[in-house]
Amino acid sequence: MDISVLWRALTSGHLVITWLLLAVITGGRTQHTCNQCDCTISDPDNGEKAIINVKPKCLEGQITWLSSYGAIRLELNPQHAGEYRYCVRVQSENIKTIVSQEVLSRTHGNYKLKIVNDVEVRLSPLFTTRGRGREFCISGSDPIHLYMETERSAEDTGVARVKVFYDMEKTSSSLRYSPMEECRPCTDRELLRAYCTSDFVAVGSMDDVNHDDVEETSVIRVSVTRLISQKEAIFKKAENGWSRPHELKGGIHAPHRCGIRHGEGQFLFTGRVRLGRPVLQCAPRYEQWKSVFEMALLNDELECSYGS
Repeated sequence: MDISVLWRALTSGHLVITWLLLAVITGGRTQHTCNQCDCTISDPDNGEKAIINVKPKCLEGQITWLSSYGAIRLELNPQHAGEYRYCVRVQSENIKTIVSQEVLSRTHGNYKLKIVNDVEVRLSPLFTTRGRGREFCISGSDPIHLYMETERSAEDTGVARVKVFYDMEKTSSSLRYSPMEECRPCTDRELLRAYCTSDFVAVGSMDDVNHDDVEETSVIRVSVTRLISQKEAIFKKAENGWSRPHELKGGIHAPHRCGIRHGEGQFLFTGRVRLGRPVLQCAPRYEQWKSVFEMALLNDELECSYGS
C-alpha cells in the first residue's frame, strides 16, 4: 500500500496512530535530510514514494522539492522560547499540494487502571494549492509540524516541482498578533531601524498598484531614482520599454487587506525579502523621511553610515 495513502487513512480523524506505530510503519521508507536554511530535495530514484523529514535550522528560507510525488514532513522550530508567527507559501508546478498540520493529543497514564501514557497524532487539513500559492500563517509558542503531500492528475504534464518558502518571526508575548499590524504607518524609530536593517532601501515613485484577490496580495510597481541598498536584485534596469537613464524598476508586495492605492510623488521604500518575494515594510513620503533623517543625524541616533 502507498505509504502516503496509509498515513492519510490512519490520521484522517477516523483512526489514530501513535508515534511508536508510526515508526514501525515508516521504517526504511522515511528519509532524514535537509538541516540547512535553503536546500533541494527529491524523492528516491527507484520511483517509490517516501516521506522526507525536513528540519531547517534557520528562521527563514526555502525548500525546493524535485520529482515531488511523495510527502514532506516539515518541522518549524525556532529553537528559542517565545511567541512566533509561522508562515509558509507553497508554490506547486505541474502538481497539486495538500498541506496539513500535525495535531498532538496526550493521554495521561493511570497506574491503578493500568493505563500508560500515550501520544496520538492527527492531521488537520490547512489548505490545498496549485500554482504560485498564497501565504498561510499560524501563531503559537510551540514548534509546528506540517505534512505536505502531492496529488497528480491526468491534466498535469511536465516535471513536478514544489517550492516551500518558510518564515518564523517572533512576536510580542504581551499582545495578540493583529493582521492589520502590517498596515499601520511606521513610527520614526521604526523608520530609522528599517532604513539601516532592511533587505532593500530605495527612493522612487509608484508606477501602479495591482491587486491579486486569489493570492491576497498587492503588487506595487516602482520606478527607483536612487538605490540606497538591496541584498538581492529586486530593482533592475528595465529590459523592455522606455526608462530614464539610471532608473531601475521593480515590484514590492504588500498585504491585500491594507488597501494600498497609487500615490503621487517620491517615497522611501524599505522592506525585506520574505517567503521568496520582496515585502514592503515602511514607505513614508520622501520629504517626511528627510525630516526624520536630519533629526536623527542631529541627535546622533542613526545606526548606519550611508546617507539619505
